Amino acid sequence: MPSLPHSVFTTASLPEKDRFAAWREDVSAIFDVENSLVADPAPHHASFELYHFGQSVLADLKASTGRYVRTNRKAARDGMDAILLQLFLEGGVQFGTGRATNYAKAGDIVIFDLAQPVDNINTKFHHITSMWPRAAIEEILPEIELWHGQTLPKDNPAVALLRAHMISCFDMAGHLNQEQGQRVEAATLSLAAAAMAGSDLTNESKAHPAMAEVLIYQLKRYIRENLSSPLLSPASIAQKFGISRTRLYQLLEPVGGIANYQRHLRLQRCLTDLQNPAEAQLQVSEIAYRWGFSHMATFNRNFRKAFGIAPKEARAQTQSGGHLFKTAQAHPSQETKILKEHHQWFYQIGI
Repeated sequence: MPSLPHSVFTTASLPEKDRFAAWREDVSAIFDVENSLVADPAPHHASFELYHFGQSVLADLKASTGRYVRTNRKAARDGMDAILLQLFLEGGVQFGTGRATNYAKAGDIVIFDLAQPVDNINTKFHHITSMWPRAAIEEILPEIELWHGQTLPKDNPAVALLRAHMISCFDMAGHLNQEQGQRVEAATLSLAAAAMAGSDLTNESKAHPAMAEVLIYQLKRYIRENLSSPLLSPASIAQKFGISRTRLYQLLEPVGGIANYQRHLRLQRCLTDLQNPAEAQLQVSEIAYRWGFSHMATFNRNFRKAFGIAPKEARAQTQSGGHLFKTAQAHPSQETKILKEHHQWFYQIGI
């Protein structure tokens, strides 16, 4: 049985003048990063070690002080829809979630919803982060969006168990095979459920999000779950939720409109399948039809516009050891890049 996929990034071997730029490029798959506003005589450093457990990614991250921002615009453009459980081992974070500014320090676990904005100022830090697809977390906690920016209290015994479990998981990840990794994931979800069940949401979070935001979450979830259905259309979605098509368009305008949102997700699913060795026996047309494209000319044109390369070329690159990086709806002037392996994991989880 194969071991867990493993990826490492570090700035240690780079010239000091290039370190921050390299780190900013690497973490840009999730956050926009700004250098520290506080003078620091030490050279910038960052390291990122990750394991792919199956559904989730577990990462150990160390870095100099910096600001990590995820705006509504970034969330709308990349379409990443995942949940982070972030355990701080050293340093701390001041974070804003669009509602309030909170603080976390060593020993705290903070929950972040990547579909919502966040603005973090991290002091020189070390943390372990577990990244999950929303659907997996929603099985244990249906209203996970309400937990965005919440800190799980250290004095809760279930939180202490989750904290110890996350540390042990990373320490042992290099010795686990893929089947064992999937079993460990089940244990992680159970402990996360116990930790959150024994923790109270703030009154402010209970009152948020507003009804329109709740409906947007529900609409996006419904579209994701029914992407392969040929019956998925603005009319059918509006009827399902009992709203007018005009209201539907208004609600999804922040993510580029319903048509662009569906096309973006479908193209990302096609890209994932084209890069998946387990799907190598399928024709490109079969993958396109699976995800709702009924005309190959339209599919090929949209795929090339989104990723700068034809679907068959994307598959050929993957088979030769490369992966695409450019995401749908990216600026057309951006060049196609080779994707670091852990970037591909993020998009598989988030899309």
